[in-house]
Parts: sequence; structure tokens; C-alpha cells
Amino acid sequence: MNIQDITQEINGYIEAENSDAIRIALAEVHPSDIASIIQNINPDKQSYLLDSLDPETASEVYFELDIDQREEIITDLDEEKIADIADEMASDDAADLIGELPEDTAETVLSKMDPEEAKDVEPLLLYPEDSAGGIMQSELVKVENDTNVRDSINWIRLIADDVEEFHGIYVTDNKDKLLGFIPLQKLIIANPSSSAQSVMEELEVSVTPYIDQEEVANIFKKYNIVTLPVISDEGILLGRITADDVIDVISEEAEEDIYQYAGLKEHLHPIYTPTYERIKVRSPWLLLTLVGELLIALIIIKVFEPTLVKVAILAAFMPAIMATGGNVGLQTTTIIVRSLGMGTIKTKQIFTLIASEMKVGLALGAICGILSAIIGILISYNEPQVLKLGLAVFLAMLSATLATSFVGVAAPIILQKLNFDPAASSGPFLTMFNDIFGSLFYLLIAMLIL
Repeated sequence: MNIQDITQEINGYIEAENSDAIRIALAEVHPSDIASIIQNINPDKQSYLLDSLDPETASEVYFELDIDQREEIITDLDEEKIADIADEMASDDAADLIGELPEDTAETVLSKMDPEEAKDVEPLLLYPEDSAGGIMQSELVKVENDTNVRDSINWIRLIADDVEEFHGIYVTDNKDKLLGFIPLQKLIIANPSSSAQSVMEELEVSVTPYIDQEEVANIFKKYNIVTLPVISDEGILLGRITADDVIDVISEEAEEDIYQYAGLKEHLHPIYTPTYERIKVRSPWLLLTLVGELLIALIIIKVFEPTLVKVAILAAFMPAIMATGGNVGLQTTTIIVRSLGMGTIKTKQIFTLIASEMKVGLALGAICGILSAIIGILISYNEPQVLKLGLAVFLAMLSATLATSFVGVAAPIILQKLNFDPAASSGPFLTMFNDIFGSLFYLLIAMLIL
């Protein structure tokens, strides 16, 4: 049965308020497919469907939903149900769920959770959500350094159901200070009487809880690891970050960059984010860009009107020059922002990067400028100043691509140096700069030549 058929069946059970039938019908359906079903039913019935699921299934479905949808659905559930769902989650996910709740509801949910689960979750709520501490989980396997291999394996058997996806055990001293790590393969083949310390490996890297999550993702990529310990400044083992958490981080950071490119500072959903909120978030950059574009129009009318009247065809090439310069700038910015995010370039390389990208901008401008000039000459061959027009188009195209190449490199690096998100340099800002520079410089060149 496909998703559409299941959704139709579930809608019937919802209308009949048959939560038992819903639970049975979805027992073998993958959590991501259940999330799709929730997204395709009446919004007023979505919380009822989630409430009908058993806590374990609901815990797996919850983070498959869009963030705005989650917040809307979860507030319709009673605190007891939310606590049951949180109990079934890993500590980092439970902390994220509770962090999305209103403060008074969050406190009630924590008080209704299993005390052992709540004990693991509460410390995680103290860290920023976009930090290593905010994405780590408390569940892990650890033994003290004088524990032998046989007892370590027995310990794993005892707690295996409580710890998901572990690939080895951490070794600490009697004060919980992290000493090393034993991969499962090495543990299994080791002499049963050997101590954990004698077979452990030194850790390549660890992080403290306030490290930014993007830096954590870069560490996973650099060291090609599947788990990363989080320690205090004193070296005490606090938790671990797993590869699936990092995948979520990469997805979040990519989404954030996409919104930044459009001049938006936060996630917006076309259905679940209120209309007023979407207008409030989207309007500032649009108004700023509009003011800049109106300023261009005013300058053109006051300063360059005689030039345009003299050679009217000049106006026809303005969109081409602005579009080409904008595309070159956007390409440059995308490359620089991506490289900064991956850590493959440094801010101290700014002059080398500017020189390198401006060479590319010069070549692209020359190619596009020559083509545009030829077309301009062919179109306006009857004009007495046709060659000067072609030269003006060529020089304007060249200057536009050089300028946007410069800004495309300099703006992200300077913003990062000032501790701003470099992705904010794209989108409306780059567009406005390109339009101002491209059109005015073009007309200035034309005025001087013609």
C-alpha cells in the first residue's frame, strides 16, 4: 500500500476517532513515511495522529517533521504524553524537544519524565543549542582504566539496550577524566585479563561543550570519525557526539546558508510560519534593496538623462551588464562562503584570494564584454557613434565583473573577521551593490566616451 492509500485510510480512522486502529495501521510504517502522512492530513488533526502513536514511534517521528509544524503539534499534547515521548528519545533529542517547549511546559514535562532520563537531559539544557554541548548525548559506554577486558564486555551486555549506536568504549580514571578509547573490534580480540588502559588507544581529538556545532562537523570530516567525546575544561567526560547528529548539523547549516543568501535570518515555513511573521522577516532586506534601486533611478534621471537621450540604445544593455556582474559575484561569494565553512581557506589569505578571483573576473568580463560589444555594434550599426557604444559596453562589463569579484571575496571574509555569518554578504546586499555599481559606472563610461 502506498503513502496516499495509507493517508486515506488514516483519515478515515481519524474521523472515527479510532486511535487504536491508527496505531495498528502504522505499526509497520517507517517513521519518515508517518511524518509524510502527518504533513498531508488536516492540520487540525495532526496532533491527534501523533498522540495516537505509541511513545516509541512518536519519538522517532517527531524530528522528521518540520520545526514549525513540530512546535504547533507538540503544544496540543498533554505534558504526560510529551514526557513519555521524551523518555523514549536519546538525551540530546529529548533536550531539543524540551527546548522547543514554552518554559512552564518544559518544567512540567521534566518533572513527569523518568528520573533517570531527566537526569541525563537536564545538563544538556544548559548549553546553547548550536554548540557541541547542545548536540551531544549523555548515553555512552565507559569503564575505569583498571577494569579488565572481560568485565568491560560484561558491562556492555548490561547496558547495551540503553545506549544506541556505540562503536567502542571510553576509558576514564576514577574521577571520570577521559584517558582513551577502545574500539569494539579491539576489545573483542583482546586478552580477557588485560586492563582497559593497556589496550586503549589515545584519542585523536575531543571537544569542549561550548565549541560551535559547525566546527564539530568540520572535525568529523577532517578526522573521518563516527563519534566524538565532549569533555569539560578539566578533561571530565561529559558525553559524546555521533555521526547522525553531525548529519543533522550539516543539514541545518546548509539550510541556514540558503536563508542567509536570500537575506533571511531564520527558518520560514510557507504554511506553519504565521503570515505576519513571514512579512516581518522578509520585508527589511526588500525595503533596503528598494531604497538602493530607487536611488539608482534618481541618479540616472538627474545625471545621465542627457546621455540616454543622446544614445537611447545604452539603456538596452544595462540589464545584461548588471545580470552578468551579479552572476559573477554570486559565483565568487558561493565559492568563498563554502570554502570558509569547510575550513579550506583562512581570512589571512584575503589578498591572495582577491587577486585570484579578480583574475577570473577579468577573464569572464573580457569574454562577456567582447560578445556584448559585438552584439551592440551589430544592433546599432546605423548609429554614428557605434564603435564608442561598443567600447562603453565592453568597459562596463569588464568593470562590473571585476568589482563584484572583489566584493564577492572581501565581504564574506571581512564579515567572518567581525564574527558575522559570511553568508549574509550574499543575496540582497550583493545584488544592490552590483546594480548600483554596474549601472552607474556603465553610464559614467558612456558619458565620458560619447
